[in-house]
Amino acid sequence: MNGRMIAADQIGWARGRWVDWVERSALLVLGLFLFLHTMPRAWKGLVTDFPNYYLAAQLAHEGVDTSRMYEWNWLEREKDHRDIPIRVIGLVPITPFSTLFVWPLTALKPLAAKRVWIILSLALLVPIGWMLRAMTGLSYQRIALLFALNFPLYRNLEFGQFYVVLLLLMVAACWGYMRGQHAVAGGLVAIAAAAKIFPALFFVFFLQRRSWRALASGALVGAASAILSVAAFGWSVHRTYLQEILPWAVHGEAMPPYVVNASISGILHFLFLNEPQWNPSPWHISVLAYSVLQPLLQMLVLAPAILLIRSEDDSPRRIMLEWSALLTASLAISTIPASYNFVLMVLPACVLGVILLERGRYGWLLALVAAYIGIGFPMPSPSRVKGLEIFLYTPRLPLMIGVLAGIYALLWFRMPGKGLFGDWSRMGWAAAMTVSVVFTVHSTFVRERAVRQEFAYRLAMPFQGYLNENPQSNGADVDFIAFTLDGYHVMSSDGKMQSTESAADPDELSFAAGGGRLFVERAGTAQSTIIDLQQDLQRPASEGIADGRDPALSADGQSLAFVRDDHGRGRLIERSILQSDSAGLQADYAGARINSEGDIELTPAALDVFEATFRSSIDYAFAASTRNQPPQIYLTSATGTNLALGLGESRYPAISPDGRWLAYSRFEGGAWNLWIRDQNSGATQRIGNVPCNEIQPSWESDSKTVLYSTDCGRSLGFTAVARRRVIP
Repeated sequence: MNGRMIAADQIGWARGRWVDWVERSALLVLGLFLFLHTMPRAWKGLVTDFPNYYLAAQLAHEGVDTSRMYEWNWLEREKDHRDIPIRVIGLVPITPFSTLFVWPLTALKPLAAKRVWIILSLALLVPIGWMLRAMTGLSYQRIALLFALNFPLYRNLEFGQFYVVLLLLMVAACWGYMRGQHAVAGGLVAIAAAAKIFPALFFVFFLQRRSWRALASGALVGAASAILSVAAFGWSVHRTYLQEILPWAVHGEAMPPYVVNASISGILHFLFLNEPQWNPSPWHISVLAYSVLQPLLQMLVLAPAILLIRSEDDSPRRIMLEWSALLTASLAISTIPASYNFVLMVLPACVLGVILLERGRYGWLLALVAAYIGIGFPMPSPSRVKGLEIFLYTPRLPLMIGVLAGIYALLWFRMPGKGLFGDWSRMGWAAAMTVSVVFTVHSTFVRERAVRQEFAYRLAMPFQGYLNENPQSNGADVDFIAFTLDGYHVMSSDGKMQSTESAADPDELSFAAGGGRLFVERAGTAQSTIIDLQQDLQRPASEGIADGRDPALSADGQSLAFVRDDHGRGRLIERSILQSDSAGLQADYAGARINSEGDIELTPAALDVFEATFRSSIDYAFAASTRNQPPQIYLTSATGTNLALGLGESRYPAISPDGRWLAYSRFEGGAWNLWIRDQNSGATQRIGNVPCNEIQPSWESDSKTVLYSTDCGRSLGFTAVARRRVIP
């Protein structure tokens, strides 16, 4: 008997030595991969996404008006002016508050700031590991191995992403709650929610456990975070985030939904929703199927994480499992998951791993490790996926659901009390979630059906960028700004780039076409320059209009209006393009204000001009705002007075060639839709009535048809070009 016991001990000792050798070897190999592959790639240059955070924080630090920083080309212009060496940039769907974490680094150059951020991210792994050790009892070696097996961690470092900081906040909140520091836990969750929204689900955890101190602390810290963010960025950009960015993120369309991503929303988009350019041939076109399945599947994944929370059991193991369930479920139902998000899976992996080790369930432990690696493993993202092929490229979602099912099983078998619906509070939660699903099914069906009405006006063109905006008629062609991976360029509807320069040259962010001429804004270091591509291409850029954007050519072709910014606030300027001075213009405009360059300043400094339509010195309109107020459209009078038209929150004015009509976009119900105004009578008429954006109208020569940009069925701001006859 003793001999068998000794032999068993020797086998166990040998197995332990073998496991330890495997763990150390894996750590060595993965450590070499980190320091010889990932770190050099992360260290040598800027890639998405660190510049997004850095630029937003820098703008706030400089006192720039950031009310428009969620507009793709506006932010691209600011990036170009600061010579940040990355081709494209965008802030959607990042919260303003999250960028404040980078604020202290804005005194450094972008690449130096990223390097400091990388070092900080690596340093934060030490306290994270210490807290995971204190919570789970897992050895430091195994915690380090879980970090090393987490490919999203490498992507965080390479991209300079935020999620190591978020992991620190979530682990620290759980650690604090387990130690009875509920107020600390609530405050940390509030900071995390202000940065990335989805941690707000953990307030349900506090509510279910009746942790009033955590809820009160979360409310106070959340309010303080909001106040700090508004103080840094102003209220306008937060209004935009709440009214425009966040709803589209909930719908799964804050970023292009037809780029392969392992989300419930993304997969259902591929399978059931058509879009003329991005998904013309889904597996089965059914708005109803999408509308039912999207909220239903999301709630089926999330509901157990809420209903299995038990305040009767305060054991550390129960708390960690419930915390892990909510964290994993929130990632599984995310509408825009990116690979780097899943660094957060380190916490659930540690919790599940230690439980399986204690129980000797080594087969399940191997399955957990395989799922953990698979969740974070980078998958190919082909440019075209049709129908059921989507499942070949999205193994992450079923693996996430498998891990989540394991957590739910452990919670179920350790569940105290009267079962899943054992008290009135849980029945209330179940009823509330059922009502939420029914309401969401109805609202999604109405929205998606309405969105597809816009497809009838979409222009089919041989070239489609990710974003196609500011369409203008130029003879038989339509010119527009196209956003590609090479930047922004003026394109023609025949698929040709209007500029003779190469795609690697400066971004072309706005233009004006007419009379055989094409004026283009090229955004360079420090400022933009407007040049005439047709006549002045061979002349030095200094001979163009310096520090100008959004050019607009007068009806007679003799003058050009443009917007000049000062700390993000625009002013409308007029310049003659046929004469060296502005005497002729002054004669037409009695209220002229002439600047040092001889240009006419058409608007006062109190108005922040967004964009304008211009026929002459006495016939123009523009969209502008006063500080922290929504934009509205102003019309000039013969005396040079700028009169607000009282059209509500409105932008993108366009006066028809015959001067009779004003087309514009008005914001109502969370979307910008087309309207027209009779300039003679002042009567207005709504043209579009869809829950998506119709913006940047321009008239064709018949004064009856408009070209415009629309993001219906795509994603926020990723517009396509449409044409619509609006006058019979």
